[in-house]
Amino acid sequence: MGLITLDTYRIGAIDQGRTYAKILNIPFMSVATAAEFRAALGRMDSLDLVLVDTVGRSGLCKDLSLRWNAEFFDHLMETFRLPMDRKVKELSAGMRAQLNLALAMAADPELLILDDPTLGLDTVARRQFLELAIDLIQKQDRTILFSSHILGDVERIADRVGIMAGGKLAVDCELEELKRRVRKLRILFPSAAPENLYITEIINQRNTGREMVLTVANWNEQKQAILETFGPDSCSELVMTLEDIFIECTRPSNAAVLEGSEV
Repeated sequence: MGLITLDTYRIGAIDQGRTYAKILNIPFMSVATAAEFRAALGRMDSLDLVLVDTVGRSGLCKDLSLRWNAEFFDHLMETFRLPMDRKVKELSAGMRAQLNLALAMAADPELLILDDPTLGLDTVARRQFLELAIDLIQKQDRTILFSSHILGDVERIADRVGIMAGGKLAVDCELEELKRRVRKLRILFPSAAPENLYITEIINQRNTGREMVLTVANWNEQKQAILETFGPDSCSELVMTLEDIFIECTRPSNAAVLEGSEV
């Protein structure tokens, strides 16, 4: 392992660089000085450090990209209302995150990597960021790799989601496809709910008296027919958010079910 250096700017580890270069179809060098690579890749995480002493001098970072968008950078600075005369080291965590975000997005990269970008931002600033991210995707045809623990933010902007469980990629599909495939059902039976429905790809099952709450992958007519043989009084679907699905998918006992179901 080692560092990739874009002149004097650290952007990550060598193995990450090879991956990014493959995605962007650009030859990779362990010490990357290629302007093409610089222009194509942008990265921001919650621990980034900017290279200037005061906020007002942040525009000097424009040399990091051949496609630096000064107008967009100024727009972001005005939107975030950052104090131009404040030293960077004196900024709050939220302001620091906003400044790093402005620098990453103003570089106008083809691939923008955001690791917990809204960490430390208040509700208003988070909403502004999401609107900017959506605008970037829709109007400028850019790709954003967005990693976050705030799944409500991910759900608002993501087209495709990946969920890691036990160090493995348990889910990798379109967001709407994931919501379609993973169902949560509330089933009422005439008497005590059966312990086993003999249905495959059950992610989670909770029985309470005559009620069963069932989370299952790839619900279809065949599984519905099996359920009907138990004579349920009713079966209703419960709405699941991405966070609900994430919690179900990352239970230790459920990761293998999801990997096998090709969700």
